[in-house]
Amino acid sequence: MEQQQNSVQERNSSAGTITKITFQKKRKSRRSVYIDGEYAFSISEQTFRIFPLHRDQYLSQNQIEVIKNHEEFEKTKDLALRYLAVRMRSVFELRRYLQKKECLQSNIARVIRYCSEHGYINDEEYAKMLIREMVKIHHYGRHKMYAALRKRGISAETCRRVLQSQVKNDDQIAIAEQLALKKMKTIREKDKRKEKIYRFLKQRGFSYNVISMVINGLNFE
Repeated sequence: MEQQQNSVQERNSSAGTITKITFQKKRKSRRSVYIDGEYAFSISEQTFRIFPLHRDQYLSQNQIEVIKNHEEFEKTKDLALRYLAVRMRSVFELRRYLQKKECLQSNIARVIRYCSEHGYINDEEYAKMLIREMVKIHHYGRHKMYAALRKRGISAETCRRVLQSQVKNDDQIAIAEQLALKKMKTIREKDKRKEKIYRFLKQRGFSYNVISMVINGLNFE
């Protein structure tokens, strides 16, 4: 008797039987699922591969919730991969983007973990790429590069580690010297050259030691 009651309770809490599964007209990669003759939900091909639903299959409410939750995860993952396909991003940038898209926090965490495990995001490699750009194109000093990396949400520890390995002091001096010589040609007042070059190099993010070495080696006459 008790077993029959449990069976009835389980049946009453269930959603019903799949009566039809059709491809959507406008979105061929998605399928609409009908339960007991009524539209219930839609799923992507990725979700369908994991949950190969079929006609006359009985689904409980719990099973439907599991499928729907996975579908939300797939949507969040698709948003992330499209975002990352444009260019590299930091974990912080990806999280902020998905939050703006109002994705569930639990799915955001899962997607970030998925992207990290599959090499789609890597803050250290991203930082190295940005540093190469800032050195080659913008000719920034170490301080400005650090600030730019932090602005993209890369951790202070990662910034310091990557800058230490990628940016050599001799290279910073050479870049600062080239910038100073070029800047000096635009300053007519000789007595103001040292002060203006100091401010200029500081704004470019070079350290006090680098600036001092460059200025001490210049001829302001």
